[in-house]
Amino acid sequence: MHLGIFEQPVENAFFSKLLGLETSGPHLVRPGVFRVIDRAGNMRRERRSYSLYSTGIILAFFLLIPVSLFAAPIKDPSPVLRSGDLFPSVSLPNWLNAEERNYLGIGEKRAFLPGEIKAELTVFKFLNTNCGYCIKLLPVFNDIYHMIERDPVLRAKIKILGIGAGDTAAELEKFKKTYPAPYPVIPDPEFRAHKAVGEPRVPFIVVARKDKQGKWVVATVNVGLVFSVESFVGELKAILNIDPETLQLKKPVQ
Repeated sequence: MHLGIFEQPVENAFFSKLLGLETSGPHLVRPGVFRVIDRAGNMRRERRSYSLYSTGIILAFFLLIPVSLFAAPIKDPSPVLRSGDLFPSVSLPNWLNAEERNYLGIGEKRAFLPGEIKAELTVFKFLNTNCGYCIKLLPVFNDIYHMIERDPVLRAKIKILGIGAGDTAAELEKFKKTYPAPYPVIPDPEFRAHKAVGEPRVPFIVVARKDKQGKWVVATVNVGLVFSVESFVGELKAILNIDPETLQLKKPVQ
């Protein structure tokens, strides 16, 4: 209920009494103006004013009741990865075929760490198979992948890895039959990787540069759609020219 402007009848008797209204009486259209139905059934508008007594009771009610009754404790408003953070070293399931493993430069073991990816820059793309915006982003990212692969220099330095937040391997396989992706996409059924980066909304894109210690330093993040393939790849080229050591390093997300 929004105190001040009602589009519907006031059905709560307690608040109706505080506002000086009757539940079966006139309906407030805007402050001081009511809809009134006369005996003939016609609707007309009538201007009224609140008493100081009623207004005082309303103010006292909301000022004296603890805020905790109306809202949950405030959480950290920025828990998601930001530029300068370290991408978490979370174990990722190796549900990849030989071609995909060769693309990332990882072995055949059942799990791998992000630091094992052989690249100077990696684009981590978090998605979900039931996410409409993730589906809209797929053709754009396919074009991004192909644009990178057509450039021998970029192909040797940049890799893309999709992570299906909350998706099982079976769900991803079914999804990829309808929406094929030329880059590897791994399942994250228990949201471990997704939680490690702060549980962001998807699609969530992380662009990270590898430093001298083999750790991924976040250069930029993006929540939502990408509209220009050329602009995105141009940004990746610019990030390749940035020394990761100059980025502000922070502790990895736990």
